[in-house]
Amino acid sequence: MLNNPISTLLGWYSQRCFLCNITHIEAILKSYKEKIKCPECRKQIIFGKKLFEALMIFLNMKHDNLSDFSSDKQAIATINALFRIIKNHGISVMKIGIPIYVVFDITNKCNLKCIHCYSSNKKSELSKNEIFKIIENLYETGVGLIDFGGGEPLLRDDIFDILSYSKDVGLYTSITTNGTLLNNESLKHLKNLNIDHICISLDGFKPETHNYIRNKKGIYDKVINGIKNCKSAGIDTQISTVIMKKNFNELKNLFNLLVSLNVDSWYVYDFIPAGRGNEMKNQQLNPKERQQLFSMLQEFAVSSDISIKPYPYSITINSASEKDTYFYKQYGMLTEFFMGCLTARWVCHISSNGDLHPCYLLPQKLGNLKQKSIKDIWFDKKNPILKDLRNRKLLKGNCGICKFKDVCGGCRARAFWNTEDYLESDNCWIKN
Repeated sequence: MLNNPISTLLGWYSQRCFLCNITHIEAILKSYKEKIKCPECRKQIIFGKKLFEALMIFLNMKHDNLSDFSSDKQAIATINALFRIIKNHGISVMKIGIPIYVVFDITNKCNLKCIHCYSSNKKSELSKNEIFKIIENLYETGVGLIDFGGGEPLLRDDIFDILSYSKDVGLYTSITTNGTLLNNESLKHLKNLNIDHICISLDGFKPETHNYIRNKKGIYDKVINGIKNCKSAGIDTQISTVIMKKNFNELKNLFNLLVSLNVDSWYVYDFIPAGRGNEMKNQQLNPKERQQLFSMLQEFAVSSDISIKPYPYSITINSASEKDTYFYKQYGMLTEFFMGCLTARWVCHISSNGDLHPCYLLPQKLGNLKQKSIKDIWFDKKNPILKDLRNRKLLKGNCGICKFKDVCGGCRARAFWNTEDYLESDNCWIKN
């Protein structure tokens, strides 16, 4: 555990200013790019910068581009969480990690039946008060960002109470939705509670493609209207696309569509055959297609203001890229700090009944948050799943011999759904 003076300092800089309500860390980051007007924040900046830069050096992170983080709310929330984690648990916890980002599927109810849905197994739902207790526990442990999903989260009658509570606790709060329920009334609520972003699923440029993947006719136009309504409401609008053979050839046109819609970010997921998707393994891209996908996204990223986030590549294979490529410049520092695959280390998943999983694509149950705190589960040294997933020496096949395994680790979920062994090799394009 850190000594008391340093713990106190880290705790102080993760607190909010009583005048302007931003954290001292956020003020420090903003000061690299602009003059800070708040007199109270200005008092914190001089020493705070030195402390912050010393911590970055200690964690082997460069601080050359800290100004880039000043306008990135997710990056600020991540850094705030790191300060709280070190303050609460000590610097040694960096070797294990604590979930900074949590996917919380608060319902299995859905108005669609997507062919690739990972959460197709029906489970009971937590009550609103049970969710509130878990949210508090997550924040106290060190979580910084939480994304509420499902099912379709907007089908819960108390969804706006849950989102509001998460914001009040201090978490970066987002929601992932299929977009069909984003009408004026729901968007008014989301805007009023100042949600940090909305992520909307769009899996095809052609209406018939999206409707096929989402397994319901006539919803494409509803989704497009939902995206337009989000933008009109002034809400940070992010798009999620799962790439498979069915829609691979529509990628360029889909990108152009998103540019015309002026969306803020685009999450591009390489299809992993989890849940219901396990019945369609033939839709997975092969290694050559994955490399083509990554290359195309690199080209798109430099020609647009849209923030493109390819998963799992931005947190795994990115470090094997050339150092002058777009995604390395954007995410290389974070990739190498977090050491690739975040499963069982920096991310986790909570199902609608409170079960805790290593990530949202791995079904292995670590415990239940109605029965134990996340801290008690996460630091259980006897848990065989956590021990396996945190030890890169146990990786098998090409991942086990790959020179990038310590900064990549492969996607453990894809390995599991293809081989039934989460330690097996991920099927990427890197030659060993």
